[in-house]
Amino acid sequence: MELTRPSNPAITYGTYPAIALLTAVVVGLTVRNDLNRNAVAALLALVPVVVAVIVEWRYPLGPEWRMTKASFLSRDLPFIILAIVTERLAETLAVLAAATVVATDGFGPLARLPVAVQVVVTLMVFDLLWYGYHRAAHSHSRLWRVHGVHHAPAQLYALMHLVFHPFDLLASRFVVAAIAFRFTGATPDAIFIAVVIIGLQQMISHVNADLRVGPLNYVLVGTETHRYHHAAEERGNYGSVIPLWDIVFGTFVYEPTRVPARLGLDDPSTYPSPERFHETLLWPFRSAALHGATTSAAVR
Repeated sequence: MELTRPSNPAITYGTYPAIALLTAVVVGLTVRNDLNRNAVAALLALVPVVVAVIVEWRYPLGPEWRMTKASFLSRDLPFIILAIVTERLAETLAVLAAATVVATDGFGPLARLPVAVQVVVTLMVFDLLWYGYHRAAHSHSRLWRVHGVHHAPAQLYALMHLVFHPFDLLASRFVVAAIAFRFTGATPDAIFIAVVIIGLQQMISHVNADLRVGPLNYVLVGTETHRYHHAAEERGNYGSVIPLWDIVFGTFVYEPTRVPARLGLDDPSTYPSPERFHETLLWPFRSAALHGATTSAAVR
């Protein structure tokens, strides 16, 4: 599919700026008035998703990529519930692990810098760690057996950004987050802002709609670049929030007018269907010889 002039320019060019502006205003008010960070973060995790779901339902980029009642209830919902539980557990573990060795109100050189600089540095550290893990998960068969569940669906939409194996979430929400948010010395305000930005970009990058942001694709990961990462027989764009490390290491793909022909796995027979929830969770523990398991040559 080749993209031409958008059928609805207001949706194409206005959706992301509107969500981002709303998020920025709420974040600013939260920091200025010292509101409850956890409550606001939960609100900002919910409202943009609702907006995105409505937009992609009315204006899907790929009709065949749409969320259906069956895909949500039989495949996505169990993973979403597990993701919420796993994220809360990982966050608690990260806080407890950091509390034993570092100050929770910021420390060191980073804490003395302006909050905006702290946020940028924190995002760069977070995404460098995620990039390393993520690229390895696409290169090594055993890690791929954990990460592959996120790529098994042949669709791409907002709520699918939570379809992960819990081991994948522990790697990103505990190990990566603990280092980036707790061990760098960033202050609580910087961590709060960084977490909100990460949540927004990870969600918006999975939206099934023609959202275009032009040169901003070289600054933040969004729908225009992340859909290549979910495309069958495509490689690249391993960043989660910023494309910096993809650009540095030569894995950045941005072709504004092209839409991948097919999403999902190169060969779906090499991975269990995510609709078989328990089998997918147990897949990393199974012998590689069973059920046509993914070999290193087949890893995306």
